[in-house]
Amino acid sequence: MMAGRRNRGWLVIAAALVGVVVAATLAGACGSSGGTAAPSPSASATGAAVSKDDVVAFVNKAVAYAEKNGKEAALAAFNDPHGEFQVGELYIFAYDFSGKNLAHYDQSLVGKNLIDLKDPNGKPIIRDFVDIAKNGSGWLSYVWANPAHDNRPEAKIGYITRVDDDWLLGAGTYGPAAQQTPGASPSP
Repeated sequence: MMAGRRNRGWLVIAAALVGVVVAATLAGACGSSGGTAAPSPSASATGAAVSKDDVVAFVNKAVAYAEKNGKEAALAAFNDPHGEFQVGELYIFAYDFSGKNLAHYDQSLVGKNLIDLKDPNGKPIIRDFVDIAKNGSGWLSYVWANPAHDNRPEAKIGYITRVDDDWLLGAGTYGPAAQQTPGASPSP
């Protein structure tokens, strides 16, 4: 029991230490010169942890929406801060295969090429997203700002899938699933 508390304590300390690095990285990647942060999605009604199965179902719902309604309508829906694709910490993100962000809860990222963005541990997040999507779908563990916790950097596990030969969709969770799944593991 004490080891579990100690590990959570270290996670909080590590998150606090990397917060400045994440903020600087995101600001530099986005060409931000300050200002206010984009509004974060509303907290989920239940506050329950999001499972990996929930993430896959959410991404599959977004892919189906894109296939039914077309890319332009889908991106508008994914970028709607009050829409069905932004719920608490769970939101759809989209990138083209060159690394340009097409949809995100943080609207300051949309339209920016983030192919060289790295998390505080040096992981090339968007490059890895593209590599996973080009091979179909899969999971990636990384550190990202959690909109449900005042954008504090936290461990995240993201599920990424190819929509077609030009773009990808993904979503993720910061909960217990993110703590238990190391690295990237493409799905067959």
